Amino acid sequence: MCRYRLLTFAVLAVSFIAVTWTAQAADAADENYRLTGPYLHNNLAIYLIHREGADRGPVPLTLSEAMEQGLVKVTETGDVEELLVRNLGGREVFIQAGDIVKGGMQDRVLTVSMILPANSGDIPIGAFCVEQGRWARRGQEKEAEFSVSTARLPSQAGRKAIALRMRGEVESSAAGTTARPDGEQRRSQGESLQSQVWDSVREMQENLGVAMAMDVADERSRSSLQLSLENPVLASALESYQATLAGLPQVHPGAVGYVVAINGKINSGDEFGSAALFRKLWPRQLKAAATEAIAEENTTIGDQPTLAEVAAFIDVVRAAEPVGASMPGRMSLETRETEQVLYTEIRRGDGRWVHRSFVAYE
Repeated sequence: MCRYRLLTFAVLAVSFIAVTWTAQAADAADENYRLTGPYLHNNLAIYLIHREGADRGPVPLTLSEAMEQGLVKVTETGDVEELLVRNLGGREVFIQAGDIVKGGMQDRVLTVSMILPANSGDIPIGAFCVEQGRWARRGQEKEAEFSVSTARLPSQAGRKAIALRMRGEVESSAAGTTARPDGEQRRSQGESLQSQVWDSVREMQENLGVAMAMDVADERSRSSLQLSLENPVLASALESYQATLAGLPQVHPGAVGYVVAINGKINSGDEFGSAALFRKLWPRQLKAAATEAIAEENTTIGDQPTLAEVAAFIDVVRAAEPVGASMPGRMSLETRETEQVLYTEIRRGDGRWVHRSFVAYE
């Protein structure tokens, strides 16, 4: 059971080629950045984004940390595409679009990055289902509340659906209420994007099953991506990626983000306003990238992208026309799009950016 309503916003051994690329970002107000890499394992290539002076200010908790400590509650609203988040603690919490939360009536993936203020009260946040069919309590889990957030969506197609939803919301808000699509059109758009997410979940489960020669669907809920990602055989397969690449932020302390290429094709990337925040988040980013790489192991591997090609991937969309809108928690969301890339950027009320996301069109 699903109802659709779009929200409106009011030293480890590392294999690498020792190359560096320095570029001037397309936005004149932005500082220079530097790329290094690729850092390689099997069919996965990581390129690091470096910036000077990237460790200013306090570092927020991650959603995983805050939920483990009982400081953030994520609860159901009765609407499959809207949840509530509440920060009960005295520190800010960073939520990243693509974070999966487990439990409730269905496992969900959150569709918005944001800084959740201290003692925030309830704030709505968009979500997609990553578990089809269940709309009831599972085992001993709470049906009105989500228990943990241990993974992020390991799917380029799924992340593209999230970015497209954000683009549609921002364009709708920027156009004004009189120019917005009617309710039926908006519902149809939401159903189409949710279907893309479900398709991406099924494809991920199927591809992982082929790569590991087993059925990764869990009998507790065969459609649950979260339960598939908890598969112990997958955990073993991820160990070599972690052994090779987990130490990158420690070896490169000025890194603030990364771009991923799988089988020689640029896939996606994320950049954070703080190197310290990136270091905290890297294990989750790597796990998602490596899971996707494992799922694509049977695809032909092409030549690795050059640093110039990765820089072009970043710069071309940064030069595109931005569209922005305000969002809950005193944040703002900006989207940009080209024929090659979808881009989203989250900023605080004072204009400081917190998270940038790049997703390649396939």
